[in-house]
Amino acid sequence: MTRETHDTISTLAERAFDAIRPINRNNKPYAVERVFRESVKAIKEFGPRRPSRRDAIDAVAGRIAKLPERSDQVYRLGKEDSDHGGRLQERIEHYAEQFVDEVFIGMFDRNPSQLKRRENNLADGFYAATLRLQREDQTDDADD
Repeated sequence: MTRETHDTISTLAERAFDAIRPINRNNKPYAVERVFRESVKAIKEFGPRRPSRRDAIDAVAGRIAKLPERSDQVYRLGKEDSDHGGRLQERIEHYAEQFVDEVFIGMFDRNPSQLKRRENNLADGFYAATLRLQREDQTDDADD
């Protein structure tokens, strides 16, 4: 993984962690990677056509916003616990923009099949970055 890719995935994990988090102490890969994998799924479901930037952002943001109702593996982060503050939907949209601009468009030139082929490798990086963020968050809580 190149340094540029590492920064992209780390930043993406930070954006997700500031909106929708895996349930505490659930380090199972699918739970930790859930936001990322649902983002890929939102893009894949467009089928063979390439969605516009706005359509892709809306699809990812919509899927991520509904994720806590569809899964008991994640929860919404309240404004008071957020690093960036603001409404939850704004933080979700910020994550979706990052995903679409940096991953879908930046790395894969809006090609859903290329994104799908690299999904597992990218999810591994997202997993590691999210576990790091969880560790840092637990350290911060212990310091308080």
